[in-house]
Amino acid sequence: MTRGAEAASIPASAPGAADGERAAVPVAPPVMRAVPAPTAKVPAAKAPAAKAPRRRRGAGVREQRRLETRDRIVEAAAELFAERGFDAVSVVEIAQRAGVVEKTVFNHFPVKEGLVLSTDPPVRAALLDAVARRPAGESAAAAAGTFVVGAMAQLGAPEAAAGVAAMARVVRGSRTLQVREREILGELTAALAAQIREETGAPAGAVEPELTASAVTALYGRLLELARDRVLAGVSGPELAAELRTAGRRGLSLLQFGLAGYAKRR
Repeated sequence: MTRGAEAASIPASAPGAADGERAAVPVAPPVMRAVPAPTAKVPAAKAPAAKAPRRRRGAGVREQRRLETRDRIVEAAAELFAERGFDAVSVVEIAQRAGVVEKTVFNHFPVKEGLVLSTDPPVRAALLDAVARRPAGESAAAAAGTFVVGAMAQLGAPEAAAGVAAMARVVRGSRTLQVREREILGELTAALAAQIREETGAPAGAVEPELTASAVTALYGRLLELARDRVLAGVSGPELAAELRTAGRRGLSLLQFGLAGYAKRR
């Protein structure tokens, strides 16, 4: 299971995005691992077979060991959450399965929720960059919405299905994670609103930046839940990508109808 999968690795653009959907995050499914790695791992029901530790280029011996320890913690947490659910697993149990002490887990992840949901998902930086780099004449809502649709459509990648499904089960089985996910979405909304407010010089109290940002992140959240629903129903691959793209374009067209004239780049 890869953490943050729905907000995964983020290239400046994604090949194959339809209709100019500059896109976006190969959003591979979330649950574990620094938000996240580009590929999702399927959570195992039992401890995986021993494998050679991955070497990171440019990492010194001490840093390499630190990263290997982090990997073990992430893998142990993924297995336990898949087996019993997030709320039923303690940090002590994660530490025991990873072969470390409890303090080591907290050194890497100050809060347990951080093992599943990143506090600084890559999607945030990529979304803000898409808005900042939009061409003249394009609204902030159009740039952000197009990014979101392109990113969410990538959840239809065949290799993403297992991770999206695993993330859906873990998050939907935990009230704690659901609350944290809403908080993260709120933080994303606030960051986008702040960028729009700064760019436009909107006065204090102006509602337009927050309304624009809220509309975009509402589209993001809805498409994410749709992806989870459909993957759990057995739909993935091109069929899921097409469904997400179609639903996203409908939402984008509604968003554009009301916000197309706002915050156009001069």
